[in-house]
Formats: sequence, C-alpha cells, structure tokens
Amino acid sequence: MTDLRVYADAEAASAETAALLVGLLAEAKAQRGAAHVALAGGGTPKRTYELLGASPRLEWAGVELWMGDERIVPDDDPESNLGMIRAMIGPRVVEEATWHRVRTELGAEGAAQAYGREWGDRVLDVAFQGVGPDGHTASLFPDDPLLDVDDRPVAAILDSPKPPPERITFTRPVIGAARTILFLVTGEGKAAVVKQIMEGPTRSMPSSLFGGERTIVIADEAAASLVDERG
Repeated sequence: MTDLRVYADAEAASAETAALLVGLLAEAKAQRGAAHVALAGGGTPKRTYELLGASPRLEWAGVELWMGDERIVPDDDPESNLGMIRAMIGPRVVEEATWHRVRTELGAEGAAQAYGREWGDRVLDVAFQGVGPDGHTASLFPDDPLLDVDDRPVAAILDSPKPPPERITFTRPVIGAARTILFLVTGEGKAAVVKQIMEGPTRSMPSSLFGGERTIVIADEAAASLVDERG
C-alpha cells in the first residue's frame, strides 16, 4: 500500500521531504556505508534542495548523487537538472557529496551508455521522483515504448514530448527496485496524478507504475484533493 502523507501547503511538503531524505540517507550510510539517491529535476523540488543543503543533520561524505534523468544540454544551461540542483543545494553539498554527472557532451545515446556503465548493477536507496501533470516521472512519458525497456539501466530519449527533446533517464526497473521511492507532488494541477498513484498502475500515467509498499507520496492539500480515502 502506497503511503500518502498530506501537508497544508507546498512549503510544508517540501520541508517534510527534505527531513525525510536526511533520515533515509543517514540510515543507508549507517547500514551499508554509502547512500545512493536519484534526484528529480523540475521546479517542484527546488525548495526541498535548498532545505536539504542547509540541514546540519547529514554528513554528505558517502552520499552518491545520481540524476534520475537529464536533459542533453550543457551543465550551465537553464534546462540542466544538474545545474539546477547544484545551484539550489548549495556549495557544501557540491563539495562534499559524490556527484555522478551525465556526460551530455556525448549526445543522448552516448551519454545513456556511459551512465549505464557507471551505474552498473547498483540499487538505489532512494528514488526521489517528481511528476508532471501528464503523470510522467523522470523522463518516462505516458504510453511510451520506453516503459517496457528492461535490458539496460539507462535509456536515451531522442524525441521527448516535452522539450528539450533529447534526454537520458533511469529505466523502469532501476526506479522500481529502489529501497524507497519518494514522490513530492504539489498543486491542484497534479491532483489526478496523485489519485492514480493511489488507485493503481496505468501506462497512461507512468508515475502510477511505481506505487506500492516501498513508496511514499508527500503531497500538499491541493495535490491530494481527489484522494477521498485518505481521510
């Protein structure tokens, strides 16, 4: 059963997400000596990254940061997930954590192959996921054949329905195998997505494919407004 946790507004949801990430990463380090987390792009997690970087409770040495997906643009491009995350999370984390950068200069296919080799056969401790209003997560889009890819950990996208068109993404098996899948969802425009995650999987909303007992959805009241059974 997916664990839905509802907070009054986006700020409260972001703060809870940051606190939960601190705890999950510290626990992974204590149990296994390192913590591997896939980070989400987009606008929703920006505040969480600010709060996470400012937290004094986590030592970042031993934390391995992976991009759950990345756009094939330079690191200083406004569309770069890596660039956004580093700007939000602050210099201490930039210096102390281990960053696994996507080699975007290789193009989508080359970057996907290189990132897949770097990933190897690891297991994520946390897959930190955002969602789009269409239900996509990472760069897994509705009804895309990429949802069926199970023979490689990272795949290239050459014609994304959302710009920029070229991207790489962790595939469904990598995200699905994470010890914790953590969604942060805010805003009324994503209420149908939260409802579908709680109701069950459908390819038309890829984020719903990752519901289950290892999944936590943190939402504000607006994003959870269509989930009647939560109360």
